[in-house]
Amino acid sequence: MIEPIRTFLETPRVAYLSSIDLRGYPHTVPVWFAVDGDDLIFSTAKSRTRVKHVLVNSKGAVTIGGNMGDPEGYLIQGDFKIDEDPTKALRNKVITRYISGEALEQFLTRMAHEERLIIRLTPTKVIRVR
Repeated sequence: MIEPIRTFLETPRVAYLSSIDLRGYPHTVPVWFAVDGDDLIFSTAKSRTRVKHVLVNSKGAVTIGGNMGDPEGYLIQGDFKIDEDPTKALRNKVITRYISGEALEQFLTRMAHEERLIIRLTPTKVIRVR
């Protein structure tokens, strides 16, 4: 499903993850992401509201790109799933796309106390938005 835009997804852009809140409204937040096979993955604290939303309604979407200066952008719809990440390998796959070196060490130290999960989006539709 994402093969035609895989090259686009290699650039570490901010994605906007939209889950459905408990009243049926979109809940959209900026997130970092990585590609894992044919899925997009997002590291998040277990306490985040988006986790609760996904557990109740797995439908959602992500928008990436389409901002001024971006030559393209995509709306990727699909089904979310919550994954455990006991080795922190998937969390690290996401984070190291965006920061490295001392900034990475500081970031990991700040979030060391958080219980983290992976939100996985399996795409069902990709729509070019720009």
